[in-house]
Amino acid sequence: MANLIEIWPGELQAKLRRMTVQMCHGLLNILLPSNLMKAMQSLETLGVQDCQSVEVAFGIEGLTVREGHQDILFPSLIDVSLGNLPKLTHDWKDNLSGIQGFENLTSLNIKGCGSLRYVFPSSISKLLVKLQVIEVTECRVMELIIGEEPKVDDEVATNILMFPQLKTLKLRDLPNLWSFCLQAYTFERSLLKPAEVINCPNMKALPSTFKHMQEPQTSNVQKANFLTSTQHHLLDGKFYEILIS
Repeated sequence: MANLIEIWPGELQAKLRRMTVQMCHGLLNILLPSNLMKAMQSLETLGVQDCQSVEVAFGIEGLTVREGHQDILFPSLIDVSLGNLPKLTHDWKDNLSGIQGFENLTSLNIKGCGSLRYVFPSSISKLLVKLQVIEVTECRVMELIIGEEPKVDDEVATNILMFPQLKTLKLRDLPNLWSFCLQAYTFERSLLKPAEVINCPNMKALPSTFKHMQEPQTSNVQKANFLTSTQHHLLDGKFYEILIS
C-alpha cells in the first residue's frame, strides 16, 4: 500500500492479536506511536517487513508516568520480527524511566536494518525477563546489542540481571558490531547453549565469562578467543559453545 501513511489515526480500542505490515513505503516514521500503545493490550505478534520510511518501531517518547498509576505496555506481546527497514534507527525510542511492559516478549528477530546502531536501550532490556531468542543479522552499522544510556549509579547497574531465560543468540553479518554491551550488567543463570557469532569481524569485547566455555564437541565449532572485560559478566559460566566463522 504505497500511499498509506498511518494505520490508525486517533484512538484505538481493539483486541488485535496479530499485526503484519509489508511494503508500505509511505508510512510515517513511527510505526506505533505512544498514543496507540495503551490500547494494544492483546497484541501477541508483530511483523514489519520492507517499509522504506519507518524509523521507530515503538515510539515510547511522549508517554507519561502518572503518580500512583502505572500503564503496562504490550503485556501480551510474544514475538517481534523487523526486516528490511533501511531507515530504522530505534526499535524502542525511549526517553522515559519507570515504564513497564514487554514482560512476555520471548522472541526478537531483526534483519537488514541498515541504520540501526543498537538493538535495546538499556531501560527496555531490563524489562525483557522472558526473552528466549535474539537473532540479529545483516545490520551493517550496528555497534552494540544493548545501547548505552545516561550514566547511572554503577553499584545499582551491576546488580541488574539481564535476559534470565535466554536460550538462543544469533549474531550474523554485523561488520561494525564490537561489543555486546558497555555497562556492567549481570547475565547469569541463562539457559543459552550454543550461540552463533558469524561474520562479525570487529567483535572484540565480550563479557568475561566467555573464557569459561567448554571445549567444542565438533570440528566445525571453534573456541572463541575474545578480549574480555572485568566489568562484564555473562551467563555465569553456562555458555557452552560459540560458532564463529
